[in-house]
Amino acid sequence: MMKKGFIASLATTAIFAGSLVGSAAGAQAAARTVTVWQPQTGDTLAAWQSAMTRIEKANPGLTIKDVGSVDMAKSLSAINAGNGPDISLSNGAGNLGWFCGSGAWQKLNAAISSTKGIKLQSTFTAPAINYSTSGSNRCALPAPGGTEVTTFYYNKDLLAKAGFKNPPQTTSELLTYSKKLTTFNSDGSIKSAGFIPWAGYASNDMDAMWLGWMFGATWFTSSGNPAFVSDTKWARAFNWQKNFIAQVYGGGDYKKGAALVTKFAASAGDFWGGDNDFVKGRVAMMTSMDWMSQMFCDLNWALNPCTKPVVNFGIAALPMDDRLAAHYGSSPVGGALMGISKGSKNFADAWLVLKSLATDAQLATDLSNATGSIPTLISLQNSPKITFPAFYDNVYSITQNKYSGWHGLRNTGAHREETEMNNFMAAWQAGSVSNLATGLGQVVNTVNDILANNYSAGSNG
Repeated sequence: MMKKGFIASLATTAIFAGSLVGSAAGAQAAARTVTVWQPQTGDTLAAWQSAMTRIEKANPGLTIKDVGSVDMAKSLSAINAGNGPDISLSNGAGNLGWFCGSGAWQKLNAAISSTKGIKLQSTFTAPAINYSTSGSNRCALPAPGGTEVTTFYYNKDLLAKAGFKNPPQTTSELLTYSKKLTTFNSDGSIKSAGFIPWAGYASNDMDAMWLGWMFGATWFTSSGNPAFVSDTKWARAFNWQKNFIAQVYGGGDYKKGAALVTKFAASAGDFWGGDNDFVKGRVAMMTSMDWMSQMFCDLNWALNPCTKPVVNFGIAALPMDDRLAAHYGSSPVGGALMGISKGSKNFADAWLVLKSLATDAQLATDLSNATGSIPTLISLQNSPKITFPAFYDNVYSITQNKYSGWHGLRNTGAHREETEMNNFMAAWQAGSVSNLATGLGQVVNTVNDILANNYSAGSNG
C-alpha cells in the first residue's frame, strides 16, 4: 500500500468560486473532460457508465472518460506521480485516511458549502456522512451502492431449539445464549459453538473492530492520538473476551477454553462455501458483513430471491455492552468513497461529476439491486424500487441508527491501525501479552510511529 505526502494547492481553493460561477457560455465552449478511475467491472461498471452518460447529456460539452478495473493502489500511485485521474473510487471506509491524509484527494469543504454545493445532512444517511469524513477535512463523498454493514448473524432454528425467540442484545445475553447453544463431544472438544469472539475465526479479519464497537471503544482522541490506553473501554472489551472464553468453553478456566477454541477454529470448514461453519450449524451466531447474506441465501451468491436459504438465518445489530444498551441497534457502517485527485486541472467539472454521481438515484438503485448494498441517499431508504429480501429490513435499521458509522480515521495508510489492533487481539488471546495495559501501550507507540512517518512526508490528515 502506498502513501505519499503532498503540498496543498492553495490556488485550487482560491479559484474555485470563480471557476464554478463563471460564464456558462465560456464554460461550455472550453474543452471539458473529466477522467474517472474505479475498481468496478462487468455489470456494475456498466451501471456507472450509464450514469456518466446521463451526466454528459445534462451538461453539453462535458466528456467523461471512465476506466474500470483500476485498484486503489494503482490510483494512488498514479495520483502521487502526477498522472492520475480527476476522480477515483476507493473501496471501504477504512481507506479514507489513506486518500485524505496523504493529500491524494483534495479538500471539498469549499465546494460543498458553495452555491453549487450539496446539503449533506438532507442528502446522505448519517453513517454515510460519518464514514466519509476525516476529522474536519472532508475530501470525499460517499459512493452510491457501496455501503457495507457489520452485522450479527444468528441461526433461527438453533436459537429456537434452545428456547430463544430473539437474538441477544447485550454482551451478557450473548454469553448466556452461547453457554446454552454450545455442545461438547465425548472427548471434551467443542462439537458446536454458540459464538466465538476470537481473532482469525470467520470474521473477515475485522475482529478487533467489532469487539471495540460492542464496548463503545474509541480509536483516536479528539486531538488525534491513539486512544487504546486512554479509553478504558478497550481494556474492558479484551477482559470480557477472555472471561467469555473461560465461562463458555473452559468451565471457568481460560487456558482450557482457549485451547478448545483454537482446536475448533483450526478445524473450521471453508469460509466461502457450503462448508462454512455457520451454514453447517457448527456455530450458531457470528459477526460478518451484510453481503455475506448472499451466500447464506444461495451458495452461488444470488441474493434475490431468498425463498429457500441454505441456512435459516436472521440478521441483527451487534450486541452491546450492558452499560451501552441504549446504543443497541447500531453497528459499524462503512462504504465506498469518491474523491477528486490533487492533480486535477479541472476542479469545477470534476466537482460537478462527483456530486452528480453521488446523488444519482438511478445509479444507486441499480447498484443496490445488483449488489445488495444499502443506498447512501436518504431519498431511497426503503424505496419500493429496491428489491431486498425482507430480512434486509434490519440492515436498513442499522444504517439509519444515529449511533452507526465508522471509527475515527487518521492517515495510517491502508487502515493499518485496524491491522495492529487485530494483531494485538490475536497475541492477547494466545497468551503472548503478559500485561494488558503495557501491550495496548505498545500498539499506541506503533500507530504513533505510522502517523509520524506519514506526517514526515507532508500529510495533512
